[in-house]
Amino acid sequence: MSRLFLFLGLVLLNLVLFAGLRGMFGTSGSGREPARLEQQVAQDRIRVLTAQEVDQLDRRTREAKPVPAPVLAPIASDAAVSCVEFGEFTNDAQLTRVRDKLAALKLTDRASEQTRDRPGWYRVYLPQRTLSEAEQRAEQLRAQGLLDPVVYREGTFRFSIGLGSFRDRDSARKQVTQLERRGVRGARVADNPSTERSTRVLIRGADAASVRQLEDAQKDFPQQKMQPCTPG
Repeated sequence: MSRLFLFLGLVLLNLVLFAGLRGMFGTSGSGREPARLEQQVAQDRIRVLTAQEVDQLDRRTREAKPVPAPVLAPIASDAAVSCVEFGEFTNDAQLTRVRDKLAALKLTDRASEQTRDRPGWYRVYLPQRTLSEAEQRAEQLRAQGLLDPVVYREGTFRFSIGLGSFRDRDSARKQVTQLERRGVRGARVADNPSTERSTRVLIRGADAASVRQLEDAQKDFPQQKMQPCTPG
C-alpha cells in the first residue's frame, strides 16, 4: 500500500510541475515560462510586407528632406567697439586740441562729452606776481613745447599758471620733476586736493581702424588714458 501512495505522489508532483511550466498557474516574475513569452508578442499585429510595400517605404525614405542646419551670421573681422573713453580733460586748451584731433580723424559725429565736477585733484601750478607776468610766462612755456598752460585770473591760484591736475599727489610730483628736466623751475604741487571740472570724451561705434588712430592721437596727450567706456 505504501508503494502505491508513493507512486501516486510522484505522479501528482509531475503533473504539478508540468502545469507550472505551461503557465497554467498564471505569470510569474521569472520570465522563463512559455505563457509569458506568448503574451509579450502580439501575433495578430505581425505580418510580412509585400514587395510593393517595401518599395514604397524605401521611396519615402529617399524623398524625405533633411532639416537644414541654422545659418550663423559671419562675424566681421573688423568688428565695432561699443564705446571708447578718452581722457579726463581739465582745461579748455586741452579740449580744443582734442576736438581738432577728432575732426581731423573724421570722428566728430561719433564723439560726445561728459563734463562734471570731480573732487580729489592735485594741481601743479607756477606762481606769478601779476596777470601780465603770468600771460607772458605762459607764452614762453608754449614756445618751449608746453601746449596747455592755463592762466588763473581769480580764486586761490590767482595769477598762477596751471600746468596740470592729477588724481594723486605722486603723479603731480612726477609732473614737477618732468618740468624741471625741461627747464621749467618753480612749479609747485597744491597742498590740498581741489575739485576740478573734468571732461571725458566718448567715441561710440569706433571700429578697429578708428581705435588705432585714437591710440596715435593719444601720444599728444601723454597724461591721458584711453579705455573702454565706464559707467557714470
